Amino acid sequence: MPIALLAALLNAAVLGIVQSPLIPMEIISTWLGAVALLTAWRFFGYYRYTRYPPQISEQSRWVARLLVEVLFSGILWGAAAFLLYPPDDPLHQMFLIFVLAGMGAGAVTTLSAMFSAALAYLIPALLPLIASLLLTSSSVSLPMAFMAALFLVMVTLSALRARNTLLELLHARDSQIQADADLRLAATTFRSQEGILITDRAGYVLRINEAASRLSGYSEEALVGRPARELLSTDEAGEAERRSMINALEHKGFWAGECRLVTHDGRRLPVSATVADVRDESGATSHFVGHFQDLSAYKQAQENLDFQTHHDTLTALPNRRLLSERLGRDLSRCRRHARHGAAVFIDLDHFKRINDALGHRVGDHLLEAVARRLSENIRDEDTVARFGGDEFVVVLTGLDAQLAHATEQARQAADKLREIIAAPYQHQGNPLHLTASLGIAIYPVDREDAETVLTRADTALYQVKERGRNGLAFYQPGMLDAVRTRLSIENALRHALEEDEFELVFQPQVDSDSRPVGVEALLRWNRPGYGRVMPAEFIPVAEDSGLILPVGNWVLRTACATLSRWRHLMPGNPTLPLSVNVSPRQFFQADFVPHVLDCLGTYGLSGNHLELELTESVLLDDIVETRSKMRELAGHGIRFALDDFGTGYSSLRYLQQLPITTLKIDQSFVRELRTNDDNTAIIRSILSVAQHLGLKVVAEGVETDAQARLLDDLGCRIHQGYRYSVPIGEREFLAWIGSRGAGRQTREPATR
Repeated sequence: MPIALLAALLNAAVLGIVQSPLIPMEIISTWLGAVALLTAWRFFGYYRYTRYPPQISEQSRWVARLLVEVLFSGILWGAAAFLLYPPDDPLHQMFLIFVLAGMGAGAVTTLSAMFSAALAYLIPALLPLIASLLLTSSSVSLPMAFMAALFLVMVTLSALRARNTLLELLHARDSQIQADADLRLAATTFRSQEGILITDRAGYVLRINEAASRLSGYSEEALVGRPARELLSTDEAGEAERRSMINALEHKGFWAGECRLVTHDGRRLPVSATVADVRDESGATSHFVGHFQDLSAYKQAQENLDFQTHHDTLTALPNRRLLSERLGRDLSRCRRHARHGAAVFIDLDHFKRINDALGHRVGDHLLEAVARRLSENIRDEDTVARFGGDEFVVVLTGLDAQLAHATEQARQAADKLREIIAAPYQHQGNPLHLTASLGIAIYPVDREDAETVLTRADTALYQVKERGRNGLAFYQPGMLDAVRTRLSIENALRHALEEDEFELVFQPQVDSDSRPVGVEALLRWNRPGYGRVMPAEFIPVAEDSGLILPVGNWVLRTACATLSRWRHLMPGNPTLPLSVNVSPRQFFQADFVPHVLDCLGTYGLSGNHLELELTESVLLDDIVETRSKMRELAGHGIRFALDDFGTGYSSLRYLQQLPITTLKIDQSFVRELRTNDDNTAIIRSILSVAQHLGLKVVAEGVETDAQARLLDDLGCRIHQGYRYSVPIGEREFLAWIGSRGAGRQTREPATR
């Protein structure tokens, strides 16, 4: 481009010099100046284009600029045919024609790549020359004009031909580049990790690549010439795969899917394959090319994922999902064949204690051991699954068609399961013992589904837990109503604190002269639509659901607030110690001690105002933690009472180790005091133990004068019960204290 511009500028200068004797210098100078300016402008554009290549979106603007520049260049050179044409000097006329013809020929070379640019130059450059010759009155001017027109046509055709030739060369070059790339790609592809197999139109192997040889176990020499169908599995599934492949190739010329490749050693290798036909120039199939890839790792991963989806990670037993699927299938099978089955829901009793005492690793080992025992002691057609945590489910299939016989079969199987679970386990050379609670649901009874069967078995299990665990129970229709009632209570309890439905009532403890020496705070729930609900109805639900923690904290804080009010309402009287019941779950919370001390501090109370009542189970759960917490609280003056003493498993050794100040005789002993000599003996023993240990004794449930006299005769001087007062509200209790027991209250005919 720069050379062509310089050549054009040089031609213009030579033409101007040669014509200067005959053409006025002003005309020559003006024309040369215009040519020089245009040349400079085009050179500047070329410099910008090469130095700062435009974006693709800007290409059209540069093409338009080139066309304009070429058009103006053609106009300037065409103007020379008039401006620099000497009418009376044939020699100089010939020189001008020679220069213009040369410029036209040069344009074919430089502009033919863009035919529109060549036309934009040639037409305005040569048409004025033809016109100038036609206007000249000479004997040769007309032939010369014709020759000039013919020259214009020829150079235009030459430009077009040169353009087409250039495009063909470019296309050939691109085709060669693409062919080279295709060859390299084909060679690279053939060396890929994907197996490639090429057959003729009849399906006989022509070539395989190294990957195909490695996957199949055959060398290329061993396969060439053999039918490719021999590599496909010949079983029923393999025949179906082959028919599908042939049908797709006949109708579409292409097949893709999964099949099994029979390897040299007889294995059936799962592969993902594609087969396509190759057609010749006539459109007929000449070859088939197959690509296949090993799916073994993918299939194994898929199987592992499926196993993990349907099995428990710890025990490798079926999980809930697979259990539901198998139970659902057995339900359908039982209905079709008029048989019965049973779902046995198993819960390991108090398993949390093992986790807490020995750690979760030991707990996991025990769960694995239980899983092994269950799996080894069921029939192949039965299913044992881990339902979650320490819960398992065994599905017993194919039981008798008679419901009574099926029930007995399920009972025998459940007894066996209990026995194998109860056999000792070894931990570091020491035996560990487990018991289990089992709930059993026989199916089908109606149109129940798998979820309903499991719910029924779980409901039966709940009944076993309610009876003290370590047993079994069959589902009965009425059980579900009890569970629904329990669930209703639990849901209502969750809102009871927010809705301020709880209240504390108070029952005094009196000495033999009916003088108050203490008071117990008792919880009542005023449930909307149900009236006053007694603790026996909702405390077990609160314990199992964990709601006992916020409820227990509310009781403790409310009791302290009440004590604080009494101290201000009765400044002249010593404040009676207030007893508050504490659940085992609440006691073993990590923040129990700080919470108690915070309640006392918030209301400005000393510890000797408060007595905490614990059940005997607290002593057995964790004696070390129990002793630590009780001693810390006792150091702040807080006293402890052991509630319902005589009904549990307390050891005298524990009583000696713990800072207990009071034993409370359970009302069941007091109620039958006159008619049951054993109860009298038990109370006498309790009093003897208390005297030996220096403990105070409170008899609960004293309702009659006769009971009070007998207790006094036995040496029990502190009583609590309806004979003195039913549990009453705070205002009534303060009035009772004011009258020092004048008259008895008989408002509430219920027990705590």
